[in-house]
Amino acid sequence: MSNVAYADFRGQSALRSSRMENQKQGHIALFRSLLSKDWAKDTAKLSMWVRLIGEAAYKPRTVDFSGKTWELMPGQLVTTAAIMGRKLRDQDGNEKSPQAVTRMLNFFAREGMITTKGTRFGTVISITNYGDYQVISADEPSDRPSGNNKPSRSKALKGVPDEPSDRPSGEQNKKLLEQELKDTPKSPEGSLVEQEETKPKKQAASKFTFDRERFQDTWNCKAKKHGLPRITSISISTEKGIKRLYESHLLHCKQTKRSPADIDTFINGYIEFGYEPSPYAMGDNPAGRKYGIDTALTQRIIDKIISQEV
Repeated sequence: MSNVAYADFRGQSALRSSRMENQKQGHIALFRSLLSKDWAKDTAKLSMWVRLIGEAAYKPRTVDFSGKTWELMPGQLVTTAAIMGRKLRDQDGNEKSPQAVTRMLNFFAREGMITTKGTRFGTVISITNYGDYQVISADEPSDRPSGNNKPSRSKALKGVPDEPSDRPSGEQNKKLLEQELKDTPKSPEGSLVEQEETKPKKQAASKFTFDRERFQDTWNCKAKKHGLPRITSISISTEKGIKRLYESHLLHCKQTKRSPADIDTFINGYIEFGYEPSPYAMGDNPAGRKYGIDTALTQRIIDKIISQEV
């Protein structure tokens, strides 16, 4: 008896259920031993793992995501926790939060199943030993993708910022993402020009709505690392600073003719990967005072960091 189950996405000539229509080409190999793992009893983790290996590129490819070009190797995909969360729902249709997605990704990283490299624009996830999930047995047709695919070699070990995918695994994913973005006006990733032109008011009304809890957690992680003041809530001055930060990003993107990132991806990426407190801000000053979030959101600091975006 075989110890591997194949999820086959080839086109079928026979009649298929309209509720389970397969649209993608190729397959992934799911080993039955996977089900014996303790973590696989967590249906959310198992579902995410299947989605990760299913959406990963099976050959080297160049994709566009969040206004940037990404070079992906076999076993890699680019996404964000926010977009991944929209693809993972419970039986009541509730989406997974970005925080829940990040916790699961960090678990997979600790287990050595993936490595991640995050920026303010998105996260590249690399599946360890990806080639094992693309194996072809001797009696199978040889026209399916993989066989010679090798595991990705990414060494990145940074934590995952709050995250999707423009075209991480093919044209079909691009179409799915574009539909998601149409349904989520606050996420302008993907450069949907038509949407921006026909619904400018809707976007303007929602572009400064952000995940307060997530931003607070992101800052407090940075504060703990550098010994800076933590925050227990988003004050009015902090909220104004966040608005000023995102407005500066939108202006920069307009001037450079780039597609802007959604507000949550950008503001959290700015804190996690962009802002680095100076020795002065960390207490190396005559008064020994430490400067926190308000300093990070001053226009001078914002302009300096945004002007360095590549």
